Amino acid sequence: MCSVATLSTKDSIVRSALRLFGEAGIEPTSLREVAKAAGVSPALVVHHFGGRQGLVAAADEAAVREFGAAYAGEEPEPGADLLRLRAEQTAQVMRERPEVCAYLGRAMVERTDGAARLLRLMIEGGEAEIDSLAEEGALRPDADRRWATLQHFFLIWAPLSFLPLLEEALGSPLLEEEQLDRWVEANVELLKGGLYR
Repeated sequence: MCSVATLSTKDSIVRSALRLFGEAGIEPTSLREVAKAAGVSPALVVHHFGGRQGLVAAADEAAVREFGAAYAGEEPEPGADLLRLRAEQTAQVMRERPEVCAYLGRAMVERTDGAARLLRLMIEGGEAEIDSLAEEGALRPDADRRWATLQHFFLIWAPLSFLPLLEEALGSPLLEEEQLDRWVEANVELLKGGLYR
């Protein structure tokens, strides 16, 4: 059984990896750099994760877990606008954990060994959300659920993959309060006008 200190050390390593991978890229960032940022030895990173692949897998899972926890935290009221609620929950994680967003954006464009697995995890989570929307009557009955999932994915994650270029075009950080609110609103309106009633 792992001690609390060990879990805390592992969490510190994963958080450092998320931040550094998001800033500099997954492949260019060494385990040594992650270890230094976490305040541990490279050997301890290898001990906990078995190497780069294991650390990337842990970062993937932590990033997906951040968003899953946000969605699980609040049950919608009957008749609530579930789409808007999910958009607000997503935006909240983006505000609180921009390093997770930077990591996911990088992970989707750097064809790492774990990228396909990460994409699969994100699509599976998205499919569960689409099923929830359908059960609540928010999704058109004739909508293609697979493509509804992928459209959500592209609307949320594609901009993060182009973050530096997009921020240059916007003239301000995408995850800044005003820009993030505008982005969320634009996505909700687009989805409601197309896929949703």
